[in-house]
Amino acid sequence: MADDSIKVAYKGDKDFEILVKPDEALKYKEGEIENFENVLFVREVFTDAGAAERASADSLEEEFGSQDVLEIAKQIFDRGKLHLTAEQKNKKREEVRKRVVSMISRRAVNPKTNSPHPPKRIENALDEAGVNFDPMRPLEEQFDEAVTKIRPIIPISMEEKEVAIKIPNDYAGKCYGKIKTQANLLEEQWGNDAFMAKIKMPAGALKQLESEVQKICKGSATFKDL
Repeated sequence: MADDSIKVAYKGDKDFEILVKPDEALKYKEGEIENFENVLFVREVFTDAGAAERASADSLEEEFGSQDVLEIAKQIFDRGKLHLTAEQKNKKREEVRKRVVSMISRRAVNPKTNSPHPPKRIENALDEAGVNFDPMRPLEEQFDEAVTKIRPIIPISMEEKEVAIKIPNDYAGKCYGKIKTQANLLEEQWGNDAFMAKIKMPAGALKQLESEVQKICKGSATFKDL
């Protein structure tokens, strides 16, 4: 089996395996990529991937009712077990941890100060709470669990805010894409002098967006809580 591929094993009436690309496999599980064909290391179905023993067309037809290798491989991926190496597990576990820390920092605030918690404080709280991360589970699911476990340690509010924004037209074009991708755009209006919008987003992420927009606008944008 190639060093840059990992195995997905499926157990039915007979055993089948496919080889996939490690990074793409995890991104596909997390919904970051949609094209399953990009996940496959090789477009083959095996009875033993390590020995490169390919499954026969008859055995595939008998188990899956089809001989379409891509469709069968997707079924194996969805219903089988993804085998990561110890090194891959540790690497992916750390990546998940960093992403969850970033998500908490962006989405949550300290209700006492109405400001985001610094990443280091979140990391310390995760350590104190003994939160373990799994490279195979959905990211949002692990985010929710992490927030629940660290609430007794640090105060966290997941409040969302609605805000009215006004941006001079000279800067509106540069800011529009940033607003559209980071916030839920509830209303928008393009005036003669300014772009106006109503947005909704996590309170923690709002401060970062405001900082980025004001940097583009040289401080000329206005943000008003609704």
